[in-house]
Amino acid sequence: MTRYLITGAAGFLGYYIASQLADEAGSEVFCIDNFIRGESDTLYDALVSRANVTHLTIDLNEQAAVRKIPTDFDVVFHMAALNGTQNFYNRPFDVLRCCTLPTINLIEHLAPSGFLKRFIYAGTSESYASTVTRFNWPVPTSEDVPLCFDDVFNPRWSYGASKMHGEVATVSGCRHFSVPFTIVRFHNAYGPRMGDKHVIPDFLMRAKKGRYELFGHEDTRSFIYADDAARATITLGATAAADGQVVNVGGEQEIMIGDLGRMMMTAAALEGEIKLHPSPAGSVKRRAPALDKLRALTNYRADVDLTEGLRRTADFYLNSAG
Repeated sequence: MTRYLITGAAGFLGYYIASQLADEAGSEVFCIDNFIRGESDTLYDALVSRANVTHLTIDLNEQAAVRKIPTDFDVVFHMAALNGTQNFYNRPFDVLRCCTLPTINLIEHLAPSGFLKRFIYAGTSESYASTVTRFNWPVPTSEDVPLCFDDVFNPRWSYGASKMHGEVATVSGCRHFSVPFTIVRFHNAYGPRMGDKHVIPDFLMRAKKGRYELFGHEDTRSFIYADDAARATITLGATAAADGQVVNVGGEQEIMIGDLGRMMMTAAALEGEIKLHPSPAGSVKRRAPALDKLRALTNYRADVDLTEGLRRTADFYLNSAG
């Protein structure tokens, strides 16, 4: 029996990781969430109703609440965060709290137990933004570039800066307690059930109302479907050579957001002219991961290409989501 703890399991990638782990023979999955980004839905309810899955409603910002969590876990996937571009600008202090305190609280509580075989921390490609913009670092970007943030007054950095803090906390805390760890820097994972505060669901939800509007159309990004991102993350967690490593997880195809908009129109069988808007202040113009380390460690290859992933996502948001 392998006991897994997934924080932020009612969110986006946490849900996909928990679902895949629940399918493993001999697994016991514990899901933690405080539903700060919304209510539970039927898909999450179905997940936690499985015999080998347990849900715990816990606010990881509170030390007293964290102390109630069992400590006998083999692997922790720490995915909890307050994500979503709109949240960065509208709720920066909430973003900062939810991306810093839980990491320290979890490591202080779980690491001394002696059970943990791996602590996996969810980093972000936002950490690369200033390095690319200010210093013209190459794109696709590798894991060994220096990290920085360029404007403490721009609320967008509430997320990227606090995720850098989480990486330092993970390295320092896990080394202090001699716990193996892996940091995964995710690059624009997407798919059904990702909320509505990212470019793809934002566009699709507006399109559902007959409004075809796209922000940051001249920027480029690299997208990875949620199932592929979860599979890569789980594989890294089980790979001995990934201990002590920072690894990019993302897609291989760098695409301009304007072209992405046209792909979404095709995927959703929509017709009309897209109204184009500039990107928010502080948004990096190019973002794509170097995936050499991920391939070398895991032989990873994506199963779902962008065309198919957008079709599945469009079907969810236009035909299933409320």
